[in-house]
Amino acid sequence: MGEQKKILTEAMLRALCLPRGAPLPVPEGTALTPLAREYAREQGLAISVSMPESANGGEKPEHMTHLCEGVLVPKTHPRIRLRGKLDSLEALLLQTRLLAREESRPDTERALGEVFDLAQCILAAEVKGDPLGPFTLLGLDSAALRAASHDPKGYAGLDAHPIPDIDSGRLRLALNFLRTQVRETELAAAQALCPPDGSVERPDLLEALNRMSSAVHLLFMKETP
Repeated sequence: MGEQKKILTEAMLRALCLPRGAPLPVPEGTALTPLAREYAREQGLAISVSMPESANGGEKPEHMTHLCEGVLVPKTHPRIRLRGKLDSLEALLLQTRLLAREESRPDTERALGEVFDLAQCILAAEVKGDPLGPFTLLGLDSAALRAASHDPKGYAGLDAHPIPDIDSGRLRLALNFLRTQVRETELAAAQALCPPDGSVERPDLLEALNRMSSAVHLLFMKETP
């Protein structure tokens, strides 16, 4: 029997969140279902056959990677960059959480563990195309996180949003840097998931990253003397 062809379905295409008119390189030997072809035509996706994985001794080209099963894209693809930013963010969260442990800040360590778990869920939801679902951080839901981040007096008893400086201490400076990296990840998500037509492909992921930034800012405020 011959090798079974890989199948690319409409659901898989939708999960890619490709902007209208985007290129869609499909590995040789991959079959698109009729509904997938109709969806690609409606979205103006430019389907092209890419180099099969059997090239180069059975390996995919070095400059390409899988966006999903059956779809190879350049490693410069915005969604691949987003996955890299999320991976880096998870690494930084672990480092910051370790620092909180070393400085005997168990509440902050535990909260950073919640943020880490959410980062993992965001990455998994983006890769699989699954909805993220509701979440909480620091005991607050999405709406409460947003409100608290705009109310330093009510949340942390501060007259204004604290500004980091060289005397802030290692943990507070680490939290501030972590906040900036969450923001950069959010920007990468916006670039990857917001097509030029003004639509938003994954508002759930963008909202979660925005609230993650708020949560880290709240941790920074709580650490303020």
